[in-house]
Amino acid sequence: MVIENKRDRTPRDVLAQTLDYAAYVSTLAFDDVAAIYEAYCSRSGSTETDLAEVFEQHFGEQLDAIAYPPQMIVVASRMDDSTERMIGFLADGFGVPVNAALFQPFTGGLIGRTWLRVEESPRVVARSSSNTESRDQAKIFWDAWLPFGRAALPGIRLPANGPRSVLIKRRIVSGVPAALTVWVSSAEAYAEVQFDDDDPTMNEALLNALRSKHEAIESSYGSVLDWRGPESGGLMTKRTKVVAPKVGIGDRASPTDDGLQALADSAQRLLKAVQPHLQLANDTAVNALAELEAEAEVQASGDREPDLGVDTQLASPPP
Repeated sequence: MVIENKRDRTPRDVLAQTLDYAAYVSTLAFDDVAAIYEAYCSRSGSTETDLAEVFEQHFGEQLDAIAYPPQMIVVASRMDDSTERMIGFLADGFGVPVNAALFQPFTGGLIGRTWLRVEESPRVVARSSSNTESRDQAKIFWDAWLPFGRAALPGIRLPANGPRSVLIKRRIVSGVPAALTVWVSSAEAYAEVQFDDDDPTMNEALLNALRSKHEAIESSYGSVLDWRGPESGGLMTKRTKVVAPKVGIGDRASPTDDGLQALADSAQRLLKAVQPHLQLANDTAVNALAELEAEAEVQASGDREPDLGVDTQLASPPP
């Protein structure tokens, strides 16, 4: 659902903005939404970062679908004629799920609220049967893997039940934007340590600082790791990561015990190899960015014309 709040009247560009937001939201898969929610929780300090798990705990049912197309609601105290006309045209003429909620504020709260159009139940359209099948298979796999994962990763707070998502992601060290992420595909799975600060330069600095210890880290893990910088496209462009080799799981809907154990062991070894170096890498990255900012300030001040303190008053003419 996309909700656009406006304090006063709603000029026509507000509806265009709402449609733009909805167009973006419609491109997101379930895993994209889960990643956005996880990032929001990290910024706000919440430890409950698994969207499917939190939804199930709060509402008592599983989150297994995303409403499509997304509902759009413009919230305002008044509605101008052009916006009202366009909402009616889109909703009645083309079935676009857009509406407006009008409210009348007064000191201490609201005196009333009305809908521009009679509100209907949101229309949920499955993106595809293959997506639903993929989520069901993911849950089967994680339900089977979680006992292995809990035994191998006692310090990581794994979800109570398997999510219908291709990943499980958990924070590693408090105050460091790093998470242990475990991914599964149809026949393979792997673990990675992902840096996901809002600032992409921080993520790159963290990876570079940690990479300076790559020999010790890879020796501890027991294999060469994949050190990935920022990607050139897609939702994950701001993130950097250290990726462990993939392991075979047989089949996601019926994984083998050997595959489940191998994934748990890989995640455990990766965590043990990286975790001792994370705090130092974070401190190094913070200092490096601070130095860059200081250099930028010096450069900026050098580009400005210096104040020479010249007296601008005209001197008295010579006699």
